Amino acid sequence: MNPDPACRRVSGAPYRFRPAAALLSAILAGTPGAGGVAADRLSPALTISGDIGHFTDPGSKTYTISLPSLASMPQSNITTATDWTPKGTFSGPLLRDLLAKAGARGTQVKFYGADDYSITVPIADFSRYDVILAWRWNGKPLQLENYGPFWVMYPIPTMPSDETGGTFTSKLIWQVTRMEVR
Repeated sequence: MNPDPACRRVSGAPYRFRPAAALLSAILAGTPGAGGVAADRLSPALTISGDIGHFTDPGSKTYTISLPSLASMPQSNITTATDWTPKGTFSGPLLRDLLAKAGARGTQVKFYGADDYSITVPIADFSRYDVILAWRWNGKPLQLENYGPFWVMYPIPTMPSDETGGTFTSKLIWQVTRMEVR
């Protein structure tokens, strides 16, 4: 079920946390209970599948990029407010660059969030606008409990107002864990 974006928050927190998500968040934060494993070895990763030409795992035909690899790509900043956050600066690589790295050949991307939300977005959006896959907000890495590890962010202040109304905010998917190119 894809809840309405306005319903995807409760008291400022992302919609529907699950115990597994809370455990993952604790592990990624390096808190007790992580089993003695260093948090950097468990840093978030993003998996891209579907109509792609480059694979990190040819057997499963997927391209997985770790947070350190994503952070080493050229980064862009978008300063904006959203329906869920005050004005701040989001940072991350351009989605078109990330898709090029995976050899994307489709016309759409379906994004999947850790909270079971998903949305399909035309790839043309990423050429038309400098859309990023944000992993930092105001200089701090996004965590699961604050919309991370990855959040699709459009340059809202530079977009025509007639393109940011209606269901536009449903494209601002947070807690992204994987992408499927179609």
